[in-house]
Amino acid sequence: MSDWRLDLGGIVLRGVADEDPFAVPRQVIFPEAEPGLLARSLALDPLGGDVAADDVLLRVQVFAIEAFGRTVLVDGGIGDDKERPVRAAWHRRHTDFLDRLGIAPEDVDALLFTHLHADHVGWATRLIDGRWVPTFPRARHIVAAGEYAYWAARDAVAPVNHGSFRDSVLPLMEAGLLDQVPDDHAPFPGLRFRPLPGHCPGQVGVMLQGTRQSALIAADAVHHPMQLLDPSLVSAFCSDPAQARVTRKALLEEAVSEGLALVPHHARGRSLWHITRDGDAYGLAANNRP
Repeated sequence: MSDWRLDLGGIVLRGVADEDPFAVPRQVIFPEAEPGLLARSLALDPLGGDVAADDVLLRVQVFAIEAFGRTVLVDGGIGDDKERPVRAAWHRRHTDFLDRLGIAPEDVDALLFTHLHADHVGWATRLIDGRWVPTFPRARHIVAAGEYAYWAARDAVAPVNHGSFRDSVLPLMEAGLLDQVPDDHAPFPGLRFRPLPGHCPGQVGVMLQGTRQSALIAADAVHHPMQLLDPSLVSAFCSDPAQARVTRKALLEEAVSEGLALVPHHARGRSLWHITRDGDAYGLAANNRP
């Protein structure tokens, strides 16, 4: 697994892989994709697909931020020991992720959630003596209030997101470590939530404003370079496809017009995206590696 580091000036951002590659059949994640789009997208990111298998190749990662004397994580990955029988690679895993993270759990000041899907919350808890307990015992766990309310209401009826709301989110609430905040919340200097609804109703990105460069952790507003070639292409996992399209189009336009650099959660070979325009589609500038 290839991890990366980017110094924005006063803010150091690292991406630490929890699963790489995360292979999903094209027809599962992008059932509306036209034939050949995956192959064309490899010109933007050669690591983004396996054309022979017709698989989209993604990366599941946790972002670690060192800034202003604080240690902050963004998103919680898949986690270990979780009951995920529908997805074999996630089921009862045992990995070296916490070692590779390189941060003692008690040194983490905060864990920010962009949204509450199973591949973004798993490491928030770990299994100790048969109980799910917070992995980062001193950290405030921060989520947009609307995102929490959406999934809490659905989980009250039946388990959602592979059961991750119950094993990875509710224990934080029970421990008094979960903060529900507005979707434009600024948890620390240089960090601010940015509403990115559509993939989930309360999804947010995290804007990082360094002294040398700014970048937006764009969560799942853009999953894959296929969505640059066809911005209307929606993941099958989006709660509100119409809103997801609107959000992505506006974000890509802003990235082009204002030079906003994007860090999509699931990007593989290119971690930092500088967006270019190509007619009605978009592309990536050559200098996209941290």
